Amino acid sequence: MVDDDSDSRALLREILEDEGYSVVEAADGLEALERLKAPPVDLVVTDRAMPKLDGMALLAKLHELHATLPVLMISGYGEETLWGQAIGRGAKDYLLKPFKAEVVLAQIKKYLPGKS
Repeated sequence: MVDDDSDSRALLREILEDEGYSVVEAADGLEALERLKAPPVDLVVTDRAMPKLDGMALLAKLHELHATLPVLMISGYGEETLWGQAIGRGAKDYLLKPFKAEVVLAQIKKYLPGKS
């Protein structure tokens, strides 16, 4: 989970941990890239607007380094051009904040085998 908003990270972490997922958190794209050097990550959920390295730049870097790693982008901005850019750069989906737990979980379960 990559988001500069600690409240959003905490909410999503709670939702995912309640479903049995392990969560690794990062406050920006640069921190996320560092954390990806450790144990394997199966999916990335990233905010779009962040300092240092935003979600679009992170998405491009992840596509370059880990082409098969699924990425879900979340944002408070719902313009269709942003959705198209995210999907065009390799995001599996683009979800709007504030998100509903069941919507995020449904998307995550599409890309993480073994969870239902």
